[in-house]
Amino acid sequence: MRYVCFAILLGVLAVTGCKETNTNIPAPPTRADSVEIFRKAFTTPEDCKTCHPKQYEDWSMSMHAYAMVDPVFFSLNKMGQDLTNHKLDQFCVACHSPFATLLGEAPNGIPNTTLSPISRGGVTCENCHRATSHIPGHPISTYRLDNTFLGPLRDAQSNSFHKSQFDTVFHQGIVCAGCHDVINPRGIPVEQTFTEWQNSDYPGQGIPCQVCHMKWEKGSIAVGGPPDRMVHSHTMEGVDVPLVDFPNRDKMIEKVAYALQYAVAAQLNVPATITRGKNVPITYNIYNQITGHNIPSGTIFERQMWVEAVVTNENGDTLFTSGFTDPNGDLLNQKSDYVKKGLRTKDTSLVLFNGTAYRLNQEIDFFFDADAVVNRTIPPFQSRFAKYILTPSQYGSSQEVMVHIRLLFRAMPPYLLRMLGHADLIPKMPTFVMEEAEEVISIK
Repeated sequence: MRYVCFAILLGVLAVTGCKETNTNIPAPPTRADSVEIFRKAFTTPEDCKTCHPKQYEDWSMSMHAYAMVDPVFFSLNKMGQDLTNHKLDQFCVACHSPFATLLGEAPNGIPNTTLSPISRGGVTCENCHRATSHIPGHPISTYRLDNTFLGPLRDAQSNSFHKSQFDTVFHQGIVCAGCHDVINPRGIPVEQTFTEWQNSDYPGQGIPCQVCHMKWEKGSIAVGGPPDRMVHSHTMEGVDVPLVDFPNRDKMIEKVAYALQYAVAAQLNVPATITRGKNVPITYNIYNQITGHNIPSGTIFERQMWVEAVVTNENGDTLFTSGFTDPNGDLLNQKSDYVKKGLRTKDTSLVLFNGTAYRLNQEIDFFFDADAVVNRTIPPFQSRFAKYILTPSQYGSSQEVMVHIRLLFRAMPPYLLRMLGHADLIPKMPTFVMEEAEEVISIK
């Protein structure tokens, strides 16, 4: 279970020295005292913008900035609080807005209607650059309060606004571990992106999360600084995109599309010719060639990476399909309302890479209550196959057949958005084409 604890560092509340009597020893600080200290110590991302405009611009389009804007997050969190009678408490908020938890602005796990500017920023500059604890599965909980900002530069310069200090953790994946490994209240690991990376070859090669998610680019760290240093991008793209109006949403979609196009390598294998009366084997090999964690990763219960296959003949007749959607946009599996009502046939050939959460052996939609998880994702540098068989009864008298395959991805399925009351956001959820291939088979 994740616990959130907070520590005040570096003697901010130092107790006065002893005297002959103890009548002047101050009482221990109260919760209200601590909150007031934090409010005075922390700043908003807008305060950082003056000196770090490029980093602010990057961050402002990131999912970190979107964390406390996302209507899907608020709906999922509220549903979790309602289902658990608020026993879920800070489980979700502690990562989406660490300061909202720290400052008591999310009582019973529900954020206040009006958050302070510090909390409203979601995952802000200071949540990373003043954090001093990085424990997998535990949200960041302790911070520097002496106006020192930590970062990856060995020659960082202090300034009139803050002190600067090098911290080697910014060159390591562990800096992401607190919120990118998630253990639910039942003690079940439900998001394991950091652990997946840790178990890959990348740590041994010195390739941390930042290499892909905070790419190096030439620029300036601060206004007035050298203009040609190698600095990290702060867009921190993954696979999620904003579903409401948000700064540079289109640019983020482009970044996600680019990342997904290079995430895997896929190979369609079919015979060039086949003897009539024989089955036609179709194999699609998907290799996780570059992603330093499983693909998909994160909230795998919401992710959908799947194979769309269609086989046609020389006349354009459709002989076989799999991976297509119903009129609601849902895949034709047990989640489709059309399949449930008998209006569409279930796609028994569907190849879908995601995860399923279970509670008491029953499939559930919300992973925070899971006591078991089935993971169907592809680990780093491993392959998975989609296999289909086209029978003689399917291709009949066809002289040739064309096999068209696509590997598709979307971060969230339509049925979940409808369940949460956000059907209006379905058109905003893009489906990305990761790979595409086509082959022709002659039938002799």
